Amino acid sequence: MRGKQDPMAALQDQAEAPAVKPLRKRRLADEIYAQILLQLSTGRYAIGDRLPTEKDMAAMYDVSRPVVREALQHLHNDGLIDARRGSGTFVTRLPPSEMAHYTEDARIAQYMRAYEVRKSLECEAARLAALRINQSGLRRLRSTLEFMAETIRTSEGVVEADFLFHLEIARATENDLFEKQLLFLKPDMMGTMRIAADITLTREEARKRKVLQEHRDIYDAIRAGDGELAKMFMHYHLVNVRDRITDQDFGGEKGRSANSPP
Repeated sequence: MRGKQDPMAALQDQAEAPAVKPLRKRRLADEIYAQILLQLSTGRYAIGDRLPTEKDMAAMYDVSRPVVREALQHLHNDGLIDARRGSGTFVTRLPPSEMAHYTEDARIAQYMRAYEVRKSLECEAARLAALRINQSGLRRLRSTLEFMAETIRTSEGVVEADFLFHLEIARATENDLFEKQLLFLKPDMMGTMRIAADITLTREEARKRKVLQEHRDIYDAIRAGDGELAKMFMHYHLVNVRDRITDQDFGGEKGRSANSPP
């Protein structure tokens, strides 16, 4: 059983730990994904516009059609485009303009794919945490939540505080494999957290409050010992974070309230 740990000390421990480097090489499909994402975020296309054909894109980027097809599939998974049989591929929504600053990062596609893994891993972690967390773990989770509120207020250290909150939930499962998996995913998680934070911190105060409320709802469900509610609030949060990154029209007050998970 762990004793109470200061959030700053915990962050220092994480900073000193060697980063896990995935064994994945840069992929052509990810580069094409980033190029199209750049065009979407800089106004090259509007909602409803039809993208060039796979054949035309393959010639444009000097790659094979399967490479283009894979990049388009990832964009479809992000909800940005939709393929209509016999008609072509159309833009369904546009990412925030801030996304243009991140498309030079070759890992941007992998950052976004991490959400699929996170939904499977962290929703179950939240459920188990609600059923297994002890008082010491609950105090640590509360402390990280308060720390996160302070970082959002000051706009400093938000990404680190956000990751620590999710890591404490993984630790509360009393299954060290959840913690190990989050540490393995840390580079990709922090990549998306950094993008989301940069977008959120430049927007209206309502958006910041909503982000914080989503974390508070997860904490409250875990504190109440309600595993299914904790799982739903975690799923709701992860879906919202991805939407905040991929949808320029997703605002602080759009959609369901933070107290109404899907």
